Amino acid sequence: MADPRLASILDRSGDPATVAWAHEGVGALAGLADPELAIAAAVALGNVAALQSVEEPKALRKLAAAGLHKLKSRGVSVEAKLAPKAFSLGREVLDVPPRAFLGGPNELGNFHMVLTATDHEGSCIMELIVGGDKVQDQHGHASRHELRSFWKDMESDRSLREVPFVAGLHFADKYAAGRNLHGWGHFLGKVPPAALVAARAVNPLTHALADDGNAPGGWILPAWIVPGKTVDVLATGLSDPEAGPDGMAPEAVEAVIDEALTPELVAQFAAAAEANVAFFRMLGYANLAGEAEDVAAKLRASEGSKGIPQLRAAVLIAAFQELNHRQQEKQREIDDMMRMIGQQQGE
Repeated sequence: MADPRLASILDRSGDPATVAWAHEGVGALAGLADPELAIAAAVALGNVAALQSVEEPKALRKLAAAGLHKLKSRGVSVEAKLAPKAFSLGREVLDVPPRAFLGGPNELGNFHMVLTATDHEGSCIMELIVGGDKVQDQHGHASRHELRSFWKDMESDRSLREVPFVAGLHFADKYAAGRNLHGWGHFLGKVPPAALVAARAVNPLTHALADDGNAPGGWILPAWIVPGKTVDVLATGLSDPEAGPDGMAPEAVEAVIDEALTPELVAQFAAAAEANVAFFRMLGYANLAGEAEDVAAKLRASEGSKGIPQLRAAVLIAAFQELNHRQQEKQREIDDMMRMIGQQQGE
């Protein structure tokens, strides 16, 4: 059974020090009353940065690493940890332009934003993953050499397109502002205040890209929106050998999906579809933007979900992600047991 104290950390009503570490990565993990509870909360929140910051003691580092592995198996982007390097150039005048990249949706229906900014103290890289009203963030610091290498990686990533920085900053600020993201504050420290004012005032679609012919062949709404209860029911049913070789019958799956689609949930999916319209237009994908507009209109009109494959696919993807996670957890348990048996036989 899950620790009942976990909910109090997630909704910020529990121990303030544990809340601060789990949500913002602030404070010393080892000094908390229950460091393991803090790590469990960070995993539930998808706070990659906090988990990657754990270095000592060894037991907590291993627990945090296991949490990162769990997030990665669920489809959360866990990039290699950037070394927290900074550099001093004295009075040298820097001319390192800020840059922004936008891409998506990925297999979970999420959009990915990457922004970089530099001042006299060094460069900051900010990454945001947006799925509906949920946002995950990660940031790191880099030298100019590391930044150039990072840019090359972004330029060669076919899932991303570079957008004008003012437009990228507009989108990032829209989703990061007011969420108390620790990394976002660091990043804005590198951005001139006037640039942020301009980004908030601009209509980003005046800087929309031209279609490069590489628009995705299909897309789904964010799987993150699907309630955990629905994911659990479907994952359990799809893995039930007594239900047949393919698990739940199609009509049973459809019944679970229909039951999950409350008016509140449909409204969340509609808002996500409307957000997709802006993202698609920014990326130059007019056809996909039109599809997203149609999906949003159908959801707002309460026409149901049977004719909206992007929504039903999101529910199924969420369920299969959970099913895959359970299978990996079971395999790790088997592997651990086999190692233990091997060690005992060798003694």
